Amino acid sequence: MTVLRVCYKHGVRFDEGYYVSKHLPLVGSVMGPYGAKNVEMVKMTTTADMSKPLYQVMFSAYFESAAGLQNAMQSPRIGEVMGDIQSFYDGMPDVLIGEVVALPTRG
Repeated sequence: MTVLRVCYKHGVRFDEGYYVSKHLPLVGSVMGPYGAKNVEMVKMTTTADMSKPLYQVMFSAYFESAAGLQNAMQSPRIGEVMGDIQSFYDGMPDVLIGEVVALPTRG
Protein backbone atom coordinates (compact mmCIF):
# COMPACT_ATOMS: atom_id res chain seq x y z
CA MET A 1 0.00 0.00 0.00
CA THR A 2 1.21 3.49 -0.87
CA VAL A 3 0.64 6.56 1.28
CA LEU A 4 0.65 10.23 0.36
CA ARG A 5 1.38 12.56 3.30
CA VAL A 6 0.85 16.30 3.10
CA CYS A 7 2.31 18.16 6.09
CA TYR A 8 1.36 21.71 7.10
CA LYS A 9 3.91 23.56 9.24
CA HIS A 10 3.23 25.37 12.50
CA GLY A 11 3.47 29.14 12.42
CA VAL A 12 1.70 29.42 9.06
CA ARG A 13 -1.98 30.37 8.70
CA PHE A 14 -4.12 27.24 8.42
CA ASP A 15 -7.93 27.60 8.20
CA GLU A 16 -9.12 24.29 9.62
CA GLY A 17 -12.80 25.02 8.98
CA TYR A 18 -12.22 25.61 5.28
CA TYR A 19 -9.85 22.65 5.05
CA VAL A 20 -12.38 20.20 6.53
CA SER A 21 -15.51 21.55 4.84
CA LYS A 22 -14.16 22.42 1.37
CA HIS A 23 -10.66 21.14 0.66
CA LEU A 24 -10.95 17.56 1.94
CA PRO A 25 -14.13 16.87 -0.08
CA LEU A 26 -12.36 18.26 -3.16
CA VAL A 27 -9.38 15.98 -2.56
CA GLY A 28 -11.71 13.01 -2.14
CA SER A 29 -13.53 13.75 -5.39
CA VAL A 30 -10.23 13.97 -7.29
CA MET A 31 -8.33 11.07 -5.70
CA GLY A 32 -11.18 8.66 -4.95
CA PRO A 33 -11.60 7.47 -8.55
CA TYR A 34 -7.90 6.54 -8.63
CA GLY A 35 -8.06 4.16 -5.70
CA ALA A 36 -7.71 6.25 -2.55
CA LYS A 37 -8.88 3.72 0.05
CA ASN A 38 -8.70 5.84 3.17
CA VAL A 39 -7.89 9.45 4.02
CA GLU A 40 -7.18 11.00 7.39
CA MET A 41 -6.33 14.35 8.93
CA VAL A 42 -4.24 14.36 12.10
CA LYS A 43 -3.86 17.50 14.22
CA MET A 44 -0.38 17.32 15.72
CA THR A 45 -0.34 18.39 19.35
CA THR A 46 3.12 17.73 20.77
CA THR A 47 6.34 15.76 20.40
CA ALA A 48 7.61 13.04 22.73
CA ASP A 49 9.57 15.65 24.71
CA MET A 50 6.44 17.84 24.95
CA SER A 51 7.76 20.51 22.58
CA LYS A 52 5.81 21.95 19.68
CA PRO A 53 5.93 19.67 16.62
CA LEU A 54 7.16 20.89 13.24
CA TYR A 55 3.72 20.32 11.69
CA GLN A 56 0.29 21.45 12.85
CA VAL A 57 -1.64 19.10 10.55
CA MET A 58 -0.75 15.98 8.57
CA PHE A 59 -3.03 14.61 5.86
CA SER A 60 -2.67 11.02 4.66
CA ALA A 61 -4.27 9.29 1.67
CA TYR A 62 -3.76 5.54 1.30
CA PHE A 63 -3.74 3.87 -2.12
CA GLU A 64 -3.62 0.16 -2.98
CA SER A 65 -0.80 0.83 -5.44
CA ALA A 66 1.83 3.38 -6.37
CA ALA A 67 0.29 3.49 -9.85
CA GLY A 68 -3.03 4.61 -8.38
CA LEU A 69 -1.37 7.50 -6.55
CA GLN A 70 0.64 8.41 -9.64
CA ASN A 71 -2.54 8.46 -11.74
CA ALA A 72 -4.27 10.64 -9.14
CA MET A 73 -1.34 13.07 -9.15
CA GLN A 74 -1.59 13.27 -12.96
CA SER A 75 -5.36 13.75 -12.97
CA PRO A 76 -6.63 16.63 -15.08
CA ARG A 77 -8.27 17.91 -11.86
CA ILE A 78 -5.14 17.91 -9.66
CA GLY A 79 -4.69 21.60 -10.49
CA GLU A 80 -7.94 22.31 -8.61
CA VAL A 81 -6.49 20.69 -5.49
CA MET A 82 -3.17 22.50 -5.74
CA GLY A 83 -4.79 25.85 -6.52
CA ASP A 84 -7.09 25.53 -3.52
CA ILE A 85 -4.22 25.37 -1.01
CA GLN A 86 -3.95 29.16 -0.92
CA SER A 87 -7.56 29.29 0.31
CA PHE A 88 -6.61 27.81 3.70
CA TYR A 89 -2.79 27.84 4.02
CA ASP A 90 -0.23 30.61 3.53
CA GLY A 91 2.66 28.42 2.39
CA MET A 92 3.55 25.29 0.49
CA PRO A 93 3.10 22.07 2.46
CA ASP A 94 5.71 19.33 2.55
CA VAL A 95 4.62 16.32 0.48
CA LEU A 96 5.92 12.82 1.22
CA ILE A 97 5.18 9.53 -0.53
CA GLY A 98 5.95 6.14 0.96
CA GLU A 99 5.09 2.49 1.26
CA VAL A 100 3.19 1.18 4.25
CA VAL A 101 5.12 -1.65 5.94
CA ALA A 102 3.12 -3.84 8.28
CA LEU A 103 4.83 -4.71 11.54
CA PRO A 104 4.21 -8.05 13.21
CA THR A 105 1.83 -7.93 16.13
CA ARG A 106 2.85 -9.18 19.54
CA GLY A 107 0.98 -12.18 20.83
